[in-house]
Amino acid sequence: MKDKLYKMMNWPEIEAIVYGEEAHPDKILGRQFLSTNTLFQTYLPDAKEVILVIEDEKGDKNKEYIMELADEEGFYATALRGKAKGKYHYSVTDIKGKKSEKYDPYDFDVTLDRKQIDKFVSGESVDAYEFMGAHLVDVEGISGVVFRVWAPNAIRVSVVGAFNNWNGKTNPMIKDDESGIFSLFVPGLKAGEAYKFEISARGGLVYTKQDPYAFKTSKGCAVVSDDKAFDWKDELYLATESKNDKSSMPFNIYETELTAILDSKGKLTAKGISSLVERTKICGYNYVQLMMGGDFMYMLPSGIASEEIKKMVQAFHNENIGVIYVWNPSYFAVDDEGMGCFDGTYLYGHLDERKRYNTAFSGYYYNFGRPEVKSYLMSNAAYWMKNYHFDGMFVEGLSSILYLDYGKYDGEWTANMYGGHENLEAISFIKDFNTMLNRDYPYAFSITREEGAFPKVTDSISEGGLGFDYLWNNGLAEDYLAFVRSGNKDLSKLTDNMSYAYCENYIVTMSKDDVTAANNYDYLRVENGSTYFDGIEIADDEKEALKRATLAYLMAHPGKKLIYKGQDDEKVIAELNALYKKLPALNKKDRSGDGFEWINAINNGDGIISFLRKDEYINHTIFVVCNFSDKEYKEYKFGVPYEGKYKMIFTSDDKKFGGRGSVNNRFKCTEEEAYDGRSNCLKLKLAPRSVSFYTYIPYSEDELLKLADEKLERIRKQLVDAAKEKARLLNERSSKN
Repeated sequence: MKDKLYKMMNWPEIEAIVYGEEAHPDKILGRQFLSTNTLFQTYLPDAKEVILVIEDEKGDKNKEYIMELADEEGFYATALRGKAKGKYHYSVTDIKGKKSEKYDPYDFDVTLDRKQIDKFVSGESVDAYEFMGAHLVDVEGISGVVFRVWAPNAIRVSVVGAFNNWNGKTNPMIKDDESGIFSLFVPGLKAGEAYKFEISARGGLVYTKQDPYAFKTSKGCAVVSDDKAFDWKDELYLATESKNDKSSMPFNIYETELTAILDSKGKLTAKGISSLVERTKICGYNYVQLMMGGDFMYMLPSGIASEEIKKMVQAFHNENIGVIYVWNPSYFAVDDEGMGCFDGTYLYGHLDERKRYNTAFSGYYYNFGRPEVKSYLMSNAAYWMKNYHFDGMFVEGLSSILYLDYGKYDGEWTANMYGGHENLEAISFIKDFNTMLNRDYPYAFSITREEGAFPKVTDSISEGGLGFDYLWNNGLAEDYLAFVRSGNKDLSKLTDNMSYAYCENYIVTMSKDDVTAANNYDYLRVENGSTYFDGIEIADDEKEALKRATLAYLMAHPGKKLIYKGQDDEKVIAELNALYKKLPALNKKDRSGDGFEWINAINNGDGIISFLRKDEYINHTIFVVCNFSDKEYKEYKFGVPYEGKYKMIFTSDDKKFGGRGSVNNRFKCTEEEAYDGRSNCLKLKLAPRSVSFYTYIPYSEDELLKLADEKLERIRKQLVDAAKEKARLLNERSSKN
């Protein structure tokens, strides 16, 4: 090596490059302007010869300089007199004699904008996915991929792949000391390139990690994704959705897994999409809740392209059906190549072991108090909403993050600053999440379930609530199962839940979780198709009747609706959903006590309850009669508040649904007889294990006048009969005298 070149080089720092211990390789590698010279240095351990090519602007007078092997490990260098500006690349011949042209990654500035960094480190970023991870870009006219990863405690981070023979010393990334973000632009890479991050941590540990912001994986590696712009045509649908009143609109959800419509090769096809959209439409649902099941927060399931999901959402929107994304911010996986102990520390989780492990999901809790973690999660939620046009998000695992002692024994958790068990940082995060969703996606809504009776889940944040739009009514699902298992005798299981029915904006469910509970938490059995009713000990010939009655009862109960695939009878649910959306009394006052009135909820051991669903108009009233017993009643008396006519508009025992057809076909008129504390009564025929809806029709003026005449005639006749009887008695007494 020339003595002059030797003196220009910083050998301690070169050694740090060679040994993989440099977090600022841009200070050594690439083009360095010295006082009167330009120094070019590159580390290519698999190279046999490296030639520096200074490109001519016109492209026909390139100048070549053979670089010297400064270190036998593969460190090459050369120096040119003066300031050598303009583009350059390396012509590389590897040890196998293969030649290639490489632009120098360290000659491109991909420094993040300080505003982006400030938002990221303060926890205010909602677009971190746009600059973190791997992105196809053009820098100074050269195409390639810019990689970024947050690993503030790492000694060195490198991007590795087939493009550098998975050698972590070849492409060390450049650290921003303020944010802890490592960046590097690798020219020439294209979509489909597999990669990982190799991290050198303190203590001499070196390992590879998956990209937390990866959009796609294959064979255990992240893959550079070319997520092309999609031609969305749902602006009118989204604009219409943003005008809906979330609390009073009819809201019926079909819950299913994406895997249910994949073909035999695990692909999402147009046929699969069409079949799901068509069934959802035929059954009358206006939303579908899809459990995707991706491996990482930003990823779809393996083998599913983002464009296919967008086509599916578009297809649903074309039929005025919304799509709900199931989002789980409660944990991340503990596997060695995941986010656990990411940069040698529990970067995304907790240093305190008592806060670290989520027993419910067998993973690590996110550290919601760390701003960069908050930016990661908030950006993830925004990513799904913005890029896939989802209409809402179901937040899974809420209970596990709200309580510090969730699933733990004394001594396994630590209290908050006030001595309580609430996770204050998680609560703050959830409020910020709902604020962001309402602010940036006004058409969207958030749903969750909560097992610990946390207060004000669906109250607004300004009123001290968490800000969710809807909450699953877990209590109703549990109580109904207990009622059925009691042999339909303990009616309190059906009535007690009304004491809290208006505390939240509830969704009544027959979800996958409810089905699993009914099957004694036999998850494999449920995955193999066992239904909610298969888990109930009842005669097989009665299960279909119970199924129809249950669906009708859930539809009549206050609250929005959600039903898991396989639990609904297509004909029954189609008619129920049509009635639910058509009749205001069934959907407008779900969170108002004046939208519901008990008629008969006394536990007589007969398994019968009845109630009214109402809105502000009396003639919209729906009278609901439930006979959960196995007995048929030829005539059962109910006291009703309004005199008039009641017409059956639905019964689960209808022959067209497979029932016996024990129906009240004609209008049933009230009788002026006090019953159930009311001045009028109805006498109805009840089929076993059935639920029926009656619409109320007030008497017209002519009908009331006719009834008045009939009543007067009855009174006149009674008075005449009484007078005759009195006269007879007087005559008898007179004759005796």
